[in-house]
Amino acid sequence: MSNLISIDDKKAIIKKYKLRTAGNQGATIEITLPKDAVEREARRLGISEDEAVEKLIGVWMFNDFRGLHLHFELKKERSKNE
Repeated sequence: MSNLISIDDKKAIIKKYKLRTAGNQGATIEITLPKDAVEREARRLGISEDEAVEKLIGVWMFNDFRGLHLHFELKKERSKNE
């Protein structure tokens, strides 16, 4: 797998959000996820936005902070025995 992720800046939707700390003693940093991104992924999968919020997880790919890549995956269903 290549470490290079390319984005066509001319077609990219750009939104800026501030970072905020969360958790015990600021253990994590959070940022808002644009609703448009979830809506588009839900449409692509043929599910409602509410279903997307319940069924998807966000997966971040990064190795430095010049860029992060987020994609969505369906949550793995756990069997009753787990």
